[in-house]
Amino acid sequence: MAGPNSGAGSSIESITAANAMIRARGNALRRFPAPDKDGDRLYPLASPTGNPSFEIGPEDTIFAIGSCFAREVEKALSSAGKRVLSREIELGEVGESLGDSANFYNKYSIHSVYNEIKWALERETFPGADIVYKIGAEKYADPQLGMGRLDFPLETILDFRHKYLDGMAQVAHADVVILTLGYVETWYDTKLDLYLNVIPPAQLIRAEPERFEFRVLSYQDVMDGLEDLYALLNKHRTKPLKMLITVSPVPLLATFRDMDVLVANAYSKSVQRAALDQFLLDKQGIDYFPSYEFVTLSNPEVAWTRNDYRHVSPDVVHRIMSNVLTNYVSADATEADEMTPQALTASAKMLHKLEKYEDVLRLVEEHRSVADDTAPVLMLEATAARRLQDLSASYAALTKAKAVAPQRPEALERMIMLCRPMREKKEARVLLGEHEQAFPGRIEFRQKVTWV
Repeated sequence: MAGPNSGAGSSIESITAANAMIRARGNALRRFPAPDKDGDRLYPLASPTGNPSFEIGPEDTIFAIGSCFAREVEKALSSAGKRVLSREIELGEVGESLGDSANFYNKYSIHSVYNEIKWALERETFPGADIVYKIGAEKYADPQLGMGRLDFPLETILDFRHKYLDGMAQVAHADVVILTLGYVETWYDTKLDLYLNVIPPAQLIRAEPERFEFRVLSYQDVMDGLEDLYALLNKHRTKPLKMLITVSPVPLLATFRDMDVLVANAYSKSVQRAALDQFLLDKQGIDYFPSYEFVTLSNPEVAWTRNDYRHVSPDVVHRIMSNVLTNYVSADATEADEMTPQALTASAKMLHKLEKYEDVLRLVEEHRSVADDTAPVLMLEATAARRLQDLSASYAALTKAKAVAPQRPEALERMIMLCRPMREKKEARVLLGEHEQAFPGRIEFRQKVTWV
């Protein structure tokens, strides 16, 4: 019998030592950053690099599915001008009653993603009323759609459910599918032989304590789910499958395991991250993109928002999506800047938050062609220069911002106020005249400029 040292076994990769040395010499990113070498690749915002194997065409449509981080991906891509089919689902009065807080778009495990797409593409498999649990008089819950209570007649809920599945079916027509894997702590209905998306209502657990199970997915469970989803998509798509997969950086809110939530979350993320490397080995047109690494390796002060260490800052999401767009959207790489305007704005804002004003100016200068057409970036440049007591540079940036966005008063008003420390009363009078003509309704601002 072969021993543990007998060969490659189930290694995800095996090449000769000579070839490994050759490849290492050609990999400019093989060494972990240090403060004095490539430190800006890690702090304050980590910038890991993926390996694109396909292009996203300018007119390609996108469908995102998965945990709550998928919603942030959708927003960022939509604001960058991409058509996101998963944001175009019309759900009528039931959907409107749930609102964003119900999170019924979110799919937290690979099984809940698979369930919803299978039902959408193979409608005869949809369990129908069986997955709409009655919890009171005309009160229902659907643990596939989140924690929201459905206070509608069953027929209305089922009509809404089919509209939802119609929207999910767009995954077969989108040019690019984006999947974010969430958690491996799951819930299972033994009666329906079905993984749920969220915990079933407490009254159902009390009424049937043996029906529902808490399950923690294994590496093989995740792998099987990914393979099943891959086969399902390929079965129903007419376009070649282009897919980006990531592990959501959003951690567990709480754990049902008998351990520290920090330890439970580490397993949840790492087992999915490990499964993805194995899954991608023989897949064409499917890439991993490192949003998990972007967030978890970055300075926490800029990575998170809402002061809860769980929700990713919109600025970081824009920066991640900029990385995706600049690496995947078809363009002449020699002419394209590596940052979108949204990402440059986001990066400058993050540096401002850390009071790294010199870094703001350095960043803007590195991306001058983008900055000079982006008013929010120019305003941030002006603020950074002002904090560093470089009044002339601040005034120059405000002048550019005024030219880029003449319909907005902020740049002009800051130019006027900057004239005082610059001892430019004559210039201030000229600008006040421009202000009165362009913004006659903002008389209160002009009344404050008494020093002229």
